[in-house]
Amino acid sequence: MLSRCLATLGLVFVTSVAFAQTPSPFGSGVWSGGVTPTSANVVARFTAPGVRARLQISVNQSLTPALFSAIGTAAAMAGNTLTFTVQGLQPDTDYFYGVEVGGVLRTEPASRGRLRTFPLGTGSFKIAFASCSDYRLPNQSAFDAIAEERPLMFFHRGDFHYNDTDSTNPEDYRENYDAVLNHPVQSALYRNVALAYMWDDHDFSGNDSDTSAIGRDTARTVYRERTPHYPIAAAGGTMAQSFTIGRVRVIMTDNRSAAVSPTLRESATKTRLGVTQKAWFKQELINARDAGFPLTLWICSQPWIAPAQLGSDTWGGYTTERTEIANFIRDNRITNLVLLSGDMHGHAFDDGTHSDYATGGGAPLTVLHAASLTHTGAPKGGPYVGGPILGGQQYGLLEVFDTGGPSVACRYSGKRVGEGEKLGYIFSASAVSGSGAAMSNISMLARVTGGDDALTSGFVISGQTPRQVLVRAIGPSLAGFGLTDPLGLPQLTVFKGSRVIGSNEGWGKDEDMIKVLTEAFDRAGAFRLQDGASRDAAIILTLQPGPYTMQVKSADRKAGAALLEVYEIP
Repeated sequence: MLSRCLATLGLVFVTSVAFAQTPSPFGSGVWSGGVTPTSANVVARFTAPGVRARLQISVNQSLTPALFSAIGTAAAMAGNTLTFTVQGLQPDTDYFYGVEVGGVLRTEPASRGRLRTFPLGTGSFKIAFASCSDYRLPNQSAFDAIAEERPLMFFHRGDFHYNDTDSTNPEDYRENYDAVLNHPVQSALYRNVALAYMWDDHDFSGNDSDTSAIGRDTARTVYRERTPHYPIAAAGGTMAQSFTIGRVRVIMTDNRSAAVSPTLRESATKTRLGVTQKAWFKQELINARDAGFPLTLWICSQPWIAPAQLGSDTWGGYTTERTEIANFIRDNRITNLVLLSGDMHGHAFDDGTHSDYATGGGAPLTVLHAASLTHTGAPKGGPYVGGPILGGQQYGLLEVFDTGGPSVACRYSGKRVGEGEKLGYIFSASAVSGSGAAMSNISMLARVTGGDDALTSGFVISGQTPRQVLVRAIGPSLAGFGLTDPLGLPQLTVFKGSRVIGSNEGWGKDEDMIKVLTEAFDRAGAFRLQDGASRDAAIILTLQPGPYTMQVKSADRKAGAALLEVYEIP
């Protein structure tokens, strides 16, 4: 290699020209993960031990000038796999990378990729998520479709393959990863979008596998060496991980390798997470709450919503532990947790209507499903407020819109290749205030068909004292979240029984009202409305304890989608 090098603060910048290539030394394609605002991991597997290699990364596709990782030497004990870690990257920036072997920058596709670093602090972004992919099936079009979306990261929530390996031979598990990363379509996605991956049963140790699998420890070892993971927590040997994207905290639990059989009788010791991982998970929830993250994502490989059923391979087969977790969420005022659930071959969402398993209620969770990448549709769990939309060649998108206030606005879109969005849901999430008031909204998104049609929802003011609330009907501003048919003139009315106690059309009628309402948005954790002339509707009311109804109609009798919300103002 011909090079011109300059070392500054431990970083090496290089301009290089590669000599003629030897036969490919790669056992499978590269892939990236463990991304932060300033660093990333790239994993490569080689065909033989003794290979000396390093990663070259640059903002230019030519890979010049570049930064380098440290040089590593492949070892047979680690399956000839190397993890390259690069530091000193710029936040929220696209990077291209390639692998240099024996001083020569390789050019074959298996050696090249790209990634984008995360925003540092406030920043909007889009992630893709899905599960259930078999490289042996003919239709792999979902992978190309995800790549075309250009997400910041792809979350694969399990069943990365369907080889059902249960073995003490590490090479059996390594070859499973090779099969995926050598697939021409799947590997193209993994080389070009950073991945966060947590297994389910078929890619752990076989159908419905749990901690009793003979391959458990081998699967864990190969996961550590073969995947571009985040630091793995000290959580009972599980693959539990957590990380941050912008102002969103992500918690990934391993729901397989510490789980006991769902066929055991319900008891306080029956567990899906394992005692140590569950304690870690609870502490992660507390840490995220106390750090003031507006949104926390739980990457959960199985359906949370499901009826209690002994032997069920959902959280319905672990009802005692599910109630324990729900009670913990309620008792610790964790009001901004959203689940990205897997395993069901379909799209679905729930706004908390069916997901509250706390004793006596109090822990409604937003739940989002998106699958299957390659399989035909199959229901699992439920019921859900939206869906299920069953099918293959499906994936989900979650867009987070963050302008720096106490809340973030989110848009879920369940897509099918060739058909576009099949299911959508807009919601917001907010940090928990130090005073102990929960600043998360009650919300519902639906379509008003025009004429006298109305979108109606109820809420209850509990306790003994009056509370100040913010009620909104969002129409025109939904266009900023990608909705193509927002309600143009929402007419908002709040009722106590049959008596009208407040109404609004057009929130920004004068500068004083815009100022008052914008301050209320910030205090309540609602996303701001950017344009006072938008004709969205919003009112502030002081309400006595009791039940209320809120309703939105179309003032011009035209159809469109509306988001109906109510917040307590602390």
